[in-house]
Amino acid sequence: MFFWFPFGILFPALFIFLIFRFGMRFFNDLFNNQSRLNSRDRWQIYDRTGFASSPSTKSRSIEGRIFRAAYKHKGRLTVSDIVLETDLGIREAEEMINSMVDGTHVRMEVEDSGLVVYEFPEIISRFEKE
Repeated sequence: MFFWFPFGILFPALFIFLIFRFGMRFFNDLFNNQSRLNSRDRWQIYDRTGFASSPSTKSRSIEGRIFRAAYKHKGRLTVSDIVLETDLGIREAEEMINSMVDGTHVRMEVEDSGLVVYEFPEIISRFEKE
């Protein structure tokens, strides 16, 4: 009976301590992820009304920035142009522009040199009229 005495108290105390420790870490990560964002990322999450915007709203605003960049570059963009104009990462910019390619509004063309250029026919036609 006395043999189990130290283990009978230490194991439950250790078990309770570990549950408390991992529980606090889980809830801190759950509730404090937003505080780890920098100010630019926080602005992208919250719209002007102060309410959290949905991911579709965020993607629409990025699409708008991409179209403005296309207008600025006369309807022809590369992934590098998108990264410079929207502050997205290379992978994010490439995924975003590839999701926008539909053959009508946005086309992807590969030049002889291997450079991938995204063309916006509606915007290109505006500049050809001038």
